[in-house]
Amino acid sequence: MEDRIVTSKALLAIFLPILVLDIAQGMASLIYLIPISEVISPVLYAICYVVLAYWGVKLLSEKVIKLSLQECRIDKPHIEIKWLTCAIVLPIAVMTILLCTPGEFVKNDSKATHAIGIIITAVFVYGIGPGIVEEIIFRGLIMKALEKRWGKRVAILIPSIIFGLVHAIGANLHLIDLLMLLVGGTSVGIMFSLIVYKSGSVWNSAIVHGIWNIIMIGNIFHVGTSYNKASIFSYKLLSHSFLLTGGAFGVEVSIVAILGYLSVIALIQYSMKKKQRLNEQLERTVH
Repeated sequence: MEDRIVTSKALLAIFLPILVLDIAQGMASLIYLIPISEVISPVLYAICYVVLAYWGVKLLSEKVIKLSLQECRIDKPHIEIKWLTCAIVLPIAVMTILLCTPGEFVKNDSKATHAIGIIITAVFVYGIGPGIVEEIIFRGLIMKALEKRWGKRVAILIPSIIFGLVHAIGANLHLIDLLMLLVGGTSVGIMFSLIVYKSGSVWNSAIVHGIWNIIMIGNIFHVGTSYNKASIFSYKLLSHSFLLTGGAFGVEVSIVAILGYLSVIALIQYSMKKKQRLNEQLERTVH
């Protein structure tokens, strides 16, 4: 049986990594105080954010929680083609469905250099940075620590709920908006968790997370209830249904996005159960 960790360490493994995330993000943000190009600063920010968070997680896991990075599924980067495909198909499918609903399309008059800056910011600040950092923290250290204390179900559910709630910090949300965020955030967290369990590595959930952010919230193509002049393209939804728009938080927690998360969850569970049945049949055949 796998060695369990004590409750105090499991609780530390929930709160301390989130503190590491905040510290790494705050320190990396100092890059923007340096008068450098808006093309270079996002790249430096993402590099600093990832490096600081990685070493913070490494220190916590090995020195405090007593887990190796390999145990936390933070191994050498390796991306499987099927998860890269999922990373691209999921947000494009959600975006396409939203664009099929009534709305107003606007192309902003962005200069080429400004558009390049938006794209680089989308890739590094919204994509690579959070994609890697949030996955090594929530689906890496936190999930593994809870798994070793309370088992896989708790390890999947609790970090996913916390993941959703963390995104409510600083947001001005009414009760219905908070409920939508809790459902959407928990659903996407469960999806990321199952990707890690299925693939055995946080890097596959990181690529799905990162590309989702780039497409859905990177301001290359903004879809929401209001016109966004900071984006390259903007699509203003005319619907007043919070289920379709996601309420105050946005389309990431809309019913379209949630159904997307649930579809991936269902496919992963089907694949895992199919593999389990095949293994059981093989064992019966051998015996």
